[in-house]
Formats: sequence, C-alpha cells, structure tokens
Amino acid sequence: MMKKIFTSVLLLAACAYANAQKVQVLDRCESLGEKPTQWYSNGSQTKLSEDHKEGTYAISAKTEKAERLRKIYGQPFNTGVTKDNGYIAFWLFVERPELLNGNGQLALSSNASADKDAYGYPFGGLKIGSTKLVAGWNHVIAPLSSFKDIHDQPNLTAINYFRILLYNEKDDLTAQEIKIDNIRFSTDKAQLEASAK
Repeated sequence: MMKKIFTSVLLLAACAYANAQKVQVLDRCESLGEKPTQWYSNGSQTKLSEDHKEGTYAISAKTEKAERLRKIYGQPFNTGVTKDNGYIAFWLFVERPELLNGNGQLALSSNASADKDAYGYPFGGLKIGSTKLVAGWNHVIAPLSSFKDIHDQPNLTAINYFRILLYNEKDDLTAQEIKIDNIRFSTDKAQLEASAK
C-alpha cells in the first residue's frame, strides 16, 4: 500500500514538473538591464513600473515613436518551441489604442537585430494574434506559425532580440505609455493562458 502511494506521489510530481517545463520565460520584466543589453525605447526613456501583471514590475515607455520597446539579450535564450508548434505570450499595456493606426510588428531574432535572422509578426487592425487591443492591460498570445521570415529564419534555441512596434495615426505625435510584462513561450496555449492568471 505504501509503495503504491509513494509511486503515485512520484507520478504526480513528475507530471507537475513536466507541466511546469511547458512554459519558458524569456523575460519577467523585473529589471531594465544594463547597457548594451537593456530595455530601450526610441525617443523615450524606459523605466520600471509598479503597475504590473506578474512579479513586482513591468517595463514602461512613453513615446509617440514607432519603436516602442526593444531589448537585446546578452545570453541566447532557448524558447523550447518550433515555428510550427510554438506560441509567444506576454502582457501589453496600451494607454490609448485609438491613437494607433493598426500597423506594427513583433520581431524575434537570433542575430541581435530585427533585420537579419528574424521573424516578424505584423499586427492586423488593432489585433495581435486573436487579442484585440483595448485601453489598459492586454494578454497577448500569438502563434509562431503566423510569423514571417525577415532575411533568414532565426534560431529558436538562441533568441537574443525582442522588439515591438506600434504606430500612431499619421501626423499624430501624441505620446502614450506602453508597458510590457512576463514574456514567455510554450507549445501549449492553455498553459500560457493559465500562466497569465
């Protein structure tokens, strides 16, 4: 009897461990980092925000420039997924989505650049994946199978660059705050949804 209980406990622990491994966290957004591997926003200083969705902080920038947030990672990151089976998920705060023109891009690269060895995910309308952007926090999940190659495919076992672009309507230079938190990958969309709660 004790042996059966012990075996059951081991199996439960193994299952819990396997489930925990399904979500790979690229960035919890708890630190700005240090040059040259730090969060950066074109035309604005990035900062830590106590308005967050996970942990203690989120990364924030207030700018009208298209390049809202990007980061080069000093250590290549293994996403644990392929383009065919993987998803990326993160929390995105948009202060005023009505200022955006519906264009933009999410870029991932293994060459520390959005211009080589990169995938790009174009935003359609005001949607990223199946997430329609609203004012405030949005939980975004996008399938990597929908990403397009940008000058060769990135190595998903060695990602070292993340960038998000959001464009304002033409000639509208109104600055707005954008925040990001808890960037992660998984082959299991349900696990990503669960890990957002």
